[in-house]
Amino acid sequence: RKVTYANFVCTMRPGKTEVYCVRMTVGGYRLEAFQDVCSPAVGIIDTKLHLNSTISDASNGARYCTGDIKDFFLGSTMKVYQYMKIHRRYVPQAIIDEYELTDSHFDAKGYIFMEIQKGMYGLKEASVLAFEQLKDHLEPHGYSPMPFTPGLWRHKTRRTTFTLAVDDFGVKHFSTADANHLFSALKEKYVITIDWPG
Repeated sequence: RKVTYANFVCTMRPGKTEVYCVRMTVGGYRLEAFQDVCSPAVGIIDTKLHLNSTISDASNGARYCTGDIKDFFLGSTMKVYQYMKIHRRYVPQAIIDEYELTDSHFDAKGYIFMEIQKGMYGLKEASVLAFEQLKDHLEPHGYSPMPFTPGLWRHKTRRTTFTLAVDDFGVKHFSTADANHLFSALKEKYVITIDWPG
């Protein structure tokens, strides 16, 4: 099996609670994907149509809010494990102590090799795995993607619809109870933030 490298990405995100963020990502382009990596995502035109339909239905009580799933890709379970290496200089002492790592765990060049069992940023299949697992989680609650409009979801009995762009939701609802039904279903598995004014 191919082994890739770990890459550290530093970002500044003014709109988030954690403004300064350092993430370990996977050099995914070196790995072979063992499944289709295309994940359905909403397009800009579909998003505009969804917003426009909310405005058109405002006189009938339609409202719009947004939500975000924290660390969406990180919670997905890999179907086929991948592998990466990381140099000893990037492994914090606390990790070395916790896992009782010794020199024998590192190769002659100072690398330790690890198995990736959960989704990580940079993996080609992370997006589709997260999407499929979200679909499986929401299905018992009555939510499913529309067959011919990727990224647009609806409830089978409620009038709630939402667009999904990676981990961001745009929710059209006709009552707070309907919106909370969706958010409660999401909270069973994910950590989410909600912006009621949208």
